Amino acid sequence: RNAYMIAAGVIGGLYILCALILVLGVRERRESSELQSDEPVSFFQGLKLVMNHGPYIKLIAGFLFTSLAFMLLEGNFALFCTYTLGFRNEFQNILLAIMLSATLTIPFWQWFLTRFGKKTAVYVGISSAIPFLIAVVVLDSNLYITYVVAVAAGISVAAAFLLPWSMLPDVVDDFKLQHPSSHGHEAIFFSFYVFFTKFTAGVSLGISTLSLDFAGYQTRGCSQPGQVNFTLKMLVSAVPVGLILLSLLLFKLYPIDEEKRRKNKKALQDLREESNSSSESDNTELASIV
Repeated sequence: RNAYMIAAGVIGGLYILCALILVLGVRERRESSELQSDEPVSFFQGLKLVMNHGPYIKLIAGFLFTSLAFMLLEGNFALFCTYTLGFRNEFQNILLAIMLSATLTIPFWQWFLTRFGKKTAVYVGISSAIPFLIAVVVLDSNLYITYVVAVAAGISVAAAFLLPWSMLPDVVDDFKLQHPSSHGHEAIFFSFYVFFTKFTAGVSLGISTLSLDFAGYQTRGCSQPGQVNFTLKMLVSAVPVGLILLSLLLFKLYPIDEEKRRKNKKALQDLREESNSSSESDNTELASIV
């Protein structure tokens, strides 16, 4: 109980610290008057526009299945290491290897996406976990192989949660170009992105709980029936691999590649420059009349 309370206090403190850094360290830049709509659009009208935007739906669907795959892996990995692989005393070290590899490879993926493009980085990063997830189930229980799989899983986790978030601003820019008279919908884009992340966490928990219950999982048991071991293999290997393949198909349909992203960025920059020059000319004309 004390350990959980201390952990909750630390995490709560980190939330407060991050919120303070955001509020005090970020200054919002308002668009020029030409890029702002005269009449605000209601929430439901904005939601309808956002949900009818094809690139956003494809991106959020791919992110949904990717998140669900890694949530299933994370949620059942402790039981898999304990009962299926038999590494009850090594789980803390295996988890540490996953976290360290995920943290240390974030700068690499940042360089990779700027060098080769975001869609390529998504394919390479997420799909790199597939052979290791298959290997940890097919091969005999081996501690060294488990550590290799843990490191590879951490690398893919970093890619799975960093790259889709880096693609979201491109969707917002594309939406602005297609709906130049509608503004202020960024909160809808990001809030639903976060909602689906939390949604996948709940779905993965429900799937894991029901599957293990049907397999005859015994709480606090020193050993588990063979059906439980088979179910754990499915939950950390077969099901995540299938979900990852489905997400890669959805990312394939995602239309904003590197070339389109650059075109959208240039078009938005030209629009802002045109708006600023128009605003300056109006001010000059008004000053001359006065």
